[in-house]
Amino acid sequence: MADAEQPVYLHGDLDLEIIEARSLPNMDLVSEHLRRCFTACDTIKFHGSSDHTDDDPHGGKRGVDHKIHHHSRRIITSDPYVTVCVPQATVARTRVIKNAQNPKWEEHFIIPLAHPVADLEFQVKDDDFFGAQLIGTAKVSAKEIASGEPISRWVPILGSSGNPPKSNTAIRIHMTFTPVDKNPAYKHGIAGDPEHKGVRNTYLPLRKGSSVRLYQDAHVPDGMLPNIELDGGKFFGHEKCWEDICYAISEAHHLIYIVGWSVFHKVKLVREPTRPLPRGGDLTLGELLKYKSEEGVRVLLLIWDDKTSHDKYFINTEGVMQTHDEETRKFFKHSSVTCVLAPRYASSRLSYFKQQIVGTIFTHHQKCVLVDTQAYGNDRKITAFLGGLDLCDGRYDTPEHRLFRDLNTVYQDDFHNPTFSVSCWPISSVNLLHRFSITYFSLFHCDMNYAFKKYLTHLPFYLYNLVYAIPCLGILLIGACLHLRLSIQVHNACSSELILCLYA
Repeated sequence: MADAEQPVYLHGDLDLEIIEARSLPNMDLVSEHLRRCFTACDTIKFHGSSDHTDDDPHGGKRGVDHKIHHHSRRIITSDPYVTVCVPQATVARTRVIKNAQNPKWEEHFIIPLAHPVADLEFQVKDDDFFGAQLIGTAKVSAKEIASGEPISRWVPILGSSGNPPKSNTAIRIHMTFTPVDKNPAYKHGIAGDPEHKGVRNTYLPLRKGSSVRLYQDAHVPDGMLPNIELDGGKFFGHEKCWEDICYAISEAHHLIYIVGWSVFHKVKLVREPTRPLPRGGDLTLGELLKYKSEEGVRVLLLIWDDKTSHDKYFINTEGVMQTHDEETRKFFKHSSVTCVLAPRYASSRLSYFKQQIVGTIFTHHQKCVLVDTQAYGNDRKITAFLGGLDLCDGRYDTPEHRLFRDLNTVYQDDFHNPTFSVSCWPISSVNLLHRFSITYFSLFHCDMNYAFKKYLTHLPFYLYNLVYAIPCLGILLIGACLHLRLSIQVHNACSSELILCLYA
């Protein structure tokens, strides 16, 4: 028994088919009890009679129709599905079958594994309104799986008590495990694959004629980073991401599709040009997209809908994540640009309650810009900028990672701080010191929390408050003095905002 519990490292592909289950218990007991209260029996007989009551030769009533109507009622029972689990991961999941105690899934999976496993678990669950309820678990030894022999049988399902929920409760599976060293697809590696199929069993196959370009930052000035030597005497040169995006958008003829967690129409893509600007290159992103749509290019935007942001019925809230989704949607309203806000839609396999949680808390996080660009001759091709940078404020950066330089030129109207609002502060040397004091306050707050947890836990709490409050009061006085010097330039709202920020 001790040997059976030792983990086995499964590294390879698992060809799995989940066929069916039998004799599952009814987990919807409340619904079942209600059904029994309102149902006297499953079969109701209706006897109809006619106006003729003469006896027939067989002792019955002549003209009487003996009709038995069987009304089959839909029994409310479990809605089972199966998840395949290894330690700290769910690697496969079937669909939900409604009201079935003997469900048939007949689903096939190719599962890449690289996990230390003692037993491969098949968790059979009941999909409910408020979440899934575990019916039972079936286990197959990892040692048996690693042998590579086909496994095809009924596996008993055991409840949390270690006993089956009902007699003969089981799940039928078929699986075969192929280790990496015995899989011909991995013999030469992905790069040396003679069939050139790339990563197998993906949603989209590998296509010929494609190329990939990597970017480090939104902008890399010429000569700032050294070139990287590649095989064959070639060199990798650092390109300019946002500048390339601007050129691709301005030269599009047919389509511009943008998907983003955050897309801000006020962002300017080219700020430190290294080549002549294209048509519309000096415009903001929103103005450039409107300009291209007026040329006849199909421009579509799909932006995450932050449910905490609102701009309707005199209610205007920025939103917790400050993605400017409502502001961007309003900018493109009544234009030829189609801008749609899309929340994070949860899987239909989840309960209604979990779907609402997912839609409110989680996001879709794609960052894609798809445009048509020039190919060979008069042909066009699709170019996709994927991942990395949202086209919004606070994302433009270079390898220098400047903090305070060029705030009134390159970073004008693009100083993003999710903790403190700085939109109403003018740019000046005194104001830079002002901002630095706030940044220092934030860092000091974090350092003191760390020091308290690590070194000062033995002190009484009132002594810790005293140690913590004295430097904070000093920073508060410095900020107040700076505000006195900026009283002519800064609005009262901004000064009160600083005090609230420092107090928080």
